[in-house]
Amino acid sequence: MKKFILLAHGTMDHTPAFREAHQAWWSAMQSHVVDSGSPLVNGRNATKDGMVTEIVAPDTPALGYSIIEAENLEDALALLEGCPMDMWVYEAVPM
Repeated sequence: MKKFILLAHGTMDHTPAFREAHQAWWSAMQSHVVDSGSPLVNGRNATKDGMVTEIVAPDTPALGYSIIEAENLEDALALLEGCPMDMWVYEAVPM
């Protein structure tokens, strides 16, 4: 099994319908979750030149992360079916 990092980004709708959709999606993929992660706040972009800036909209900051396991990228992407948020998906390659 490979590990994938899910980064929620964009905006989240905190309506009851969103919460219900999120709970249904999250419950359906629990067997693949390695680290449920947490919300992300106070993001900064630190460049190699030492410049530090706050990450804010419209830069589409990451809102939270989770780590899952799947056989391959296609399977990881399939786990996003029903997810009510935009996600960036990265494969975590062992070193």
